[in-house]
Amino acid sequence: MEVQKKLDRLLADEKFQNDILNHKGSQEKEHDELLRKYSISEKEFAEAEKMISGMLFIQKKSDPKEIRYAQNKLREKISTTKNERKTSVITLVSKIAAVLSIPLLLSTLYFYQQSENSVRLLSSQKNVLHTYQAQAGVQTRVILPDGSLVWLNSGSSVSCPAAFNPDIRQVELKGEAYFEVVKSNAPMLVSAGHVQVRVYGTKFNLKAYADESVIATTLVEGKVSVITEGSRNEYLLDPGYTAFYSVTDEELKIAKVDEIDAFTGWKDGKLLFNNEPFAVILKKMERWYNVDIQLKDTSLGHYVLYATFIDENIEQTLDIFSKSIPIAVSYPKRVRQADGSYTKREILIERAR
Repeated sequence: MEVQKKLDRLLADEKFQNDILNHKGSQEKEHDELLRKYSISEKEFAEAEKMISGMLFIQKKSDPKEIRYAQNKLREKISTTKNERKTSVITLVSKIAAVLSIPLLLSTLYFYQQSENSVRLLSSQKNVLHTYQAQAGVQTRVILPDGSLVWLNSGSSVSCPAAFNPDIRQVELKGEAYFEVVKSNAPMLVSAGHVQVRVYGTKFNLKAYADESVIATTLVEGKVSVITEGSRNEYLLDPGYTAFYSVTDEELKIAKVDEIDAFTGWKDGKLLFNNEPFAVILKKMERWYNVDIQLKDTSLGHYVLYATFIDENIEQTLDIFSKSIPIAVSYPKRVRQADGSYTKREILIERAR
């Protein structure tokens, strides 16, 4: 009860609401600072985020008539039960609407659900997709409606309904993500282009960039199965294994992973290369640092390298590589465009003389 009172008090706090709404896209360090600031647990944060972010808002001055209308709709939804805590939800919504000076969209109805002594307001429009995106050069963590955690790599996005279907949790991924899926009787089905991954509560990494010819599914713990395009067969993965699907050859190969960090370390701020060609490494660096890299001598791309970087900038990273392979790096100045913005940063790499 004390936990719920604390959460109710925070949800009525305008500063807390703004911090939650502005949290999307934050780094993990900033997320941890937010937890310490308000003395809340990960679970309490997830409930608060789902409560506030799960509502649809329009930016305009509140009309008391509209707020009363929204309250009446909420009452109709929960009037079938006499539970005291359910009645308090209306008071809570009143506080949120009053403090924010933002009315609920009147076309949206919400219903109240109690689970494991937690409170949620879920959108009744289950077919409306929510999309979370990591900007180029940024890694982002998001929370799905069921409490599952997803880390999105640079330029990636994940889409899912506002509330999952009770029979299956459907998610669409573009790019790369690390999933920590909560256990449920309803499996999660992650669609990523030519591959689908069926999940039952587990930790895994899925890399499926549209401009790459291989989709890689790496299982850290738990159980997943991989379903390839045009096939009804499900290929079960064991922890510590990766399923590589070649889009070009339409073939699936499963291999044991020697170093799991090589596939998942990016979510912890590590840039790892495990005996990879320099050309492949540069492709990853383009996404990681949000730059364009031109390799003038393509033969340099055949060098196979092993390296781990933590917190190094791109100049430091390429300088370290230049100690191992004969490369010369130049950094042309960015060009200012007519609208005042600058072109994407460009880096030129050629063979050292």
